[in-house]
Amino acid sequence: MEELMNDQEIHMLGLQALIPWLEGHQFVVDYVQPEKCAVPHVFALSGNMLTVIVAAADMYPNKGVVTEADKAAALKVANELHGLCAVASIGLVNMDGVAANDKELMGKPLKSAPFQADFKGLEYIQFEQ
Repeated sequence: MEELMNDQEIHMLGLQALIPWLEGHQFVVDYVQPEKCAVPHVFALSGNMLTVIVAAADMYPNKGVVTEADKAAALKVANELHGLCAVASIGLVNMDGVAANDKELMGKPLKSAPFQADFKGLEYIQFEQ
């Protein structure tokens, strides 16, 4: 029986997709917090503007959902550092399932499988006035 990834490993796979996206959009990644339970997850610079990012990843057909508590924690850090705050919701698909046209396999987080991320960009958030 093939081994499944746990939630922390799925989170790490999401971060591995997020970092190149950020770098491709002219961000300089300053720090990555890999632990899913520690928020925020990424500190990145665009010019001299700091963006504090909280990320969530989930398997096909879902995308990661950031909790309100995690958003509030990330917003607090961004506010203290005079930076922006963003959410990264990442969907992951098992490419073996895509190749086999098997929707169940597409959503299975097998450690041995290749994955592709569905990520459209950052969603900036701020405290409501």
